[in-house]
Amino acid sequence: MSTAALVTFDFDQVLAGGFRLPARMTALPLEGGGVALVSPIPIDEALAARIAALGEVRALVAPNLLHHLYLGDASARYPGAQVLAPRALRAKRPDLRIDADLEDGWPASLGGGVRALLVEGAPKVDEFALHHAPSRTLVVTDLVFHVTAPRGWMAHLTLWMVGCHGKLAQSRAWRWMFVRDRAAAARSAAALLALPFDRLVVAHGDGVPSGAKAALAGALAWMTRPNG
Repeated sequence: MSTAALVTFDFDQVLAGGFRLPARMTALPLEGGGVALVSPIPIDEALAARIAALGEVRALVAPNLLHHLYLGDASARYPGAQVLAPRALRAKRPDLRIDADLEDGWPASLGGGVRALLVEGAPKVDEFALHHAPSRTLVVTDLVFHVTAPRGWMAHLTLWMVGCHGKLAQSRAWRWMFVRDRAAAARSAAALLALPFDRLVVAHGDGVPSGAKAALAGALAWMTRPNG
């Protein structure tokens, strides 16, 4: 099992309306060496050099149907890497190279230690959380936000409206738009919280370096109550 450290890389993303949202790419160390880049961000030569120091890029992961903007450029930079994504991304982005569907599980060719779990009941997102057993880390994307220091009035307003301002929380978009099967979503949330992890990495905002299970349980309180 790989003993390399799990490393993250941050990007200041500017969305429509000037909404500044911090974004994060995670480099998962893989069994046998190399890394999988989860939720790729723009990669210039300087960042590529930092990634190269971690080992060969063996996989690129779009963890849900929303985090695919920079996947094509990453795929072109790393043509030997396997591209993994939710199955529905093939229809949404037919221009992308996708080698394997996350619904089929983590590829055996990439070794053990990583597990991809679908957050069920929310087909508009089809988010997969990634559990990295060697580091006891759970990597999520849009399941929860943790933007403790929003930048710009649009970020403050938007995060306040969706209930994520300055704290670890799940956006109200999950209950307003995303979740279509509450029971399935509740089962998925319970399955995630049953995993052995202590650290949480989020794509938007600050991670939780320890004691993350209790923090995530609080953030997912609505989702874990199927009839609440």
